[in-house]
Amino acid sequence: MPFDSDSGSVLQPTVFKLEPSGFAEYRRKLTTRLGIVIPLVTAALLYVTWHFDRQRDVVSLVLVPILSGHIAYRLLKNERDKWRSLVFEFRDGKLIRRLDKYPTVELAPSEVTAILESPRGITVKTNDRLKRLFLSNRLVDYETLRSRLLSWATGARVTSSPPSYRGYARGLIEMLICLCVFGGPLYLMYAPQHALILPLGVILSLAMLGMILYFRNSPQMPTSARKSVWVLLLLPILVLLVRLCWG
Repeated sequence: MPFDSDSGSVLQPTVFKLEPSGFAEYRRKLTTRLGIVIPLVTAALLYVTWHFDRQRDVVSLVLVPILSGHIAYRLLKNERDKWRSLVFEFRDGKLIRRLDKYPTVELAPSEVTAILESPRGITVKTNDRLKRLFLSNRLVDYETLRSRLLSWATGARVTSSPPSYRGYARGLIEMLICLCVFGGPLYLMYAPQHALILPLGVILSLAMLGMILYFRNSPQMPTSARKSVWVLLLLPILVLLVRLCWG
């Protein structure tokens, strides 16, 4: 730990990173979750394509598992890169988060509305719903960071946030909404009711547009995806056009 020779005191750290050795445990937990979610999602996709595709294309039975495995591999790799590059820093009276491929987040004390402590770490909420930070207890000198945070944001409400069924329920609802928005075009491709194609296609397109507008400026969105995310809007639109023209 740095030492101030003039004052004869130990300097408090201003930069905080994740403990490198802690990623192994985090990877095991993430792999376990993916080992449950990925097979379920893969099975659902295979069921939909096999059930509605009258030609029973065998290619989908091969491509879907390969695609799912690739997504899981990329997710693990991205999480490893994020673990290595994540940095929290106190500078010029602000709390700053730096993360490779993500926008830098700077919080002033006046922006912080609440500090929620949980067994996993601290969530810093602001007056912007999307602008929040999570400080994991895996950070080196976590207790020092916690003390500095509480003395820095003196006007914020500090509460304890133990795991609750409400949080799990909210996460499940958010996951189901994403599945509906992204899985909707797949159903639209094979929907047998022709009268549903146009209204369902319009609803899915508007839902995708709303999701993009809501999340594209989020600090949790990679910088490179700010523009490319608009490609997702073509997904329901193209499926709708295909069904209307050749359905």
